[in-house]
Amino acid sequence: MGETAKPRRVVIALYEDIQLLDAAGPADVLVQADRRAGGGAYEVMFVASQPTVRTSAGLVLNAKPLPSARRTVHTLIVPGARDDAMRAAMADTVLMDWMSRAADTATRVVSICTGAFLLGELGLLDGHRATTHWGWLDRLAEKFPKARVEREALFVEDGRLWTSAGAASGIDLALALVARDLGHDMALLVARGLVLHLVRPGGQSQFAAPLSLQASAGPDLGRLISWLSERRHRETTVAEMATAIGMSERSFYRRCFAAFGMAPAKLLNELRMDHARALLRNNSIPVKTVAARCGFGDATAFSTAFARRFGASPTVYRRAFAIMTDQ
Repeated sequence: MGETAKPRRVVIALYEDIQLLDAAGPADVLVQADRRAGGGAYEVMFVASQPTVRTSAGLVLNAKPLPSARRTVHTLIVPGARDDAMRAAMADTVLMDWMSRAADTATRVVSICTGAFLLGELGLLDGHRATTHWGWLDRLAEKFPKARVEREALFVEDGRLWTSAGAASGIDLALALVARDLGHDMALLVARGLVLHLVRPGGQSQFAAPLSLQASAGPDLGRLISWLSERRHRETTVAEMATAIGMSERSFYRRCFAAFGMAPAKLLNELRMDHARALLRNNSIPVKTVAARCGFGDATAFSTAFARRFGASPTVYRRAFAIMTDQ
């Protein structure tokens, strides 16, 4: 940054019983980006209407006083919390009045997880696209009918308003802020430093295939999804699947269809296709390598299967979602 450039002042508004990761995740991303940039990129502050705040995990955080209106906030971040904690925060008129004033002049206003409800209470969601944790989407739409609730997104950018889904997606959102401010290469450096598997775009569904399938598995098939996920790169027969979870082949086929609504071979293909989407977002991995890692010996067969599943070839999908693509 130039000598006269000022760091972006990022203010994270705290209140009692906030979700710890909602605040700590984005903060750590931005602090690490600032360090890798040599300083001067971000100034991260935790503020509250009281000197200390207890988080949902029991950790007590020290907070700075709410800044005066003269101190311009570049990015305001509002973490989420449980229902009772949010109601208490909404009743804190000092905090809510300050957030309203800060949001009026901020370059960006960000909510993490259920922090969207606090922004909605301030009227900031009206007329905007927004998201929150999947378990709260219906309630968000009901409570703030003027908001356009996005149900299939990790995070949503609508003008200067950014909202995210669960706590971990706050990290995805923060990486997107770094990419916007300092470039994709910096976002990737920070992601690697945090040992993240993937920089995920906001338009990705909140429900990854393995997690959604595990939710449907039931106790007798609970180990199947993780077992198959470790074998996406190799041929795996129905007999091997049945043996792995201690069932006869016939019983396994019947239980698989009852739990997932699909045959075992299609179940394995779903896991392979989901993994392929993740790999394709990294431009440095050749399509033929993606095919091999997903159990396809032939790149043409992989492209055909991928297009059949998602309605676009791997190349077209990569062009739309690759994390290294310039905006």
